[in-house]
Amino acid sequence: MDEMRLLQQLGGETGLPTIERLEPARTRLTTAMTTLASVPVTTSALPAPPRSRQPGWRLVLSGVAAASVAASLAAVLILAPDRLGGSTPAARADAAQVLRNAAAAALELPDVNPRPHQFVYSRSQEGPEIRESWQSVDGVRDGLLIETATDGRTEIILPGCRNGRSAVTRGDQVVPGETERCVPTPAYRADMPTDAAAMRAFLTKNRSGEPGDANAAGKDLLYYLSEGYLRPRSRAALYEAAAATPGLRAVEHAKDGAGRSGIGITWSSTGGPGQIVLVFHPETYAFLGVGGSAGSSAVLALAIVDRVGQTL
Repeated sequence: MDEMRLLQQLGGETGLPTIERLEPARTRLTTAMTTLASVPVTTSALPAPPRSRQPGWRLVLSGVAAASVAASLAAVLILAPDRLGGSTPAARADAAQVLRNAAAAALELPDVNPRPHQFVYSRSQEGPEIRESWQSVDGVRDGLLIETATDGRTEIILPGCRNGRSAVTRGDQVVPGETERCVPTPAYRADMPTDAAAMRAFLTKNRSGEPGDANAAGKDLLYYLSEGYLRPRSRAALYEAAAATPGLRAVEHAKDGAGRSGIGITWSSTGGPGQIVLVFHPETYAFLGVGGSAGSSAVLALAIVDRVGQTL
């Protein structure tokens, strides 16, 4: 919704109050200001400023002065999108508009610029299974994948690629003295496009599957939304690029892998394993996860941390 246009419309339809109607409020305001001005302000009356507390995972923000506030906001937006309220009504039938709303919401997120030595931390849910991963921002450092299910917990090392070689692993163990050739796969790409046209070209160039494979394109999109970290302008560009996909349709009352309800976006597909539905919060337009017959999952957390093992 365009709030400024709505305010202009309301302003044009509502007459200005008369001086007689404003006079009581003016009197109360003047009295309050006079009372406040007569109260002396002393340094001892003011509480001591709280001692700064740095979070263990320390998000790096573009505005240093706003770091603590923006980091807290980022955690809320990403960790608990289903708890956020909002006055924006849910889109009902226009799938492209849902994605455009998600793009606008993404631009309001704090702009976190990861450092090379950090990790992209993600936590997701698929049925009863919880999946946590720590992927190297620059692809050089060893990461970790932990899967916790009803039958136990599994840890898998994600070897970093250094000087064209990576360690050989077996589960959670590194095989001593053995390496193999590799190419770094950064969990964050600083060169991601920041406008829709460039993002469409990027997705076409880096697609998986055959040209025109809708399910492959959907899975590519899911990777960037669920595990790959995107800065706000790139995330918005991704939504805008997806909004131009032919054949999109909205699915009301869709559910993600954690059972959270939202508006779903899906598309026509032939020869795929089943329907993929992207689920968005109906008011905040935060990406919740995936539903549909092809499988379901839920994004519970996505953030930048300093080391493997750190969570929010």
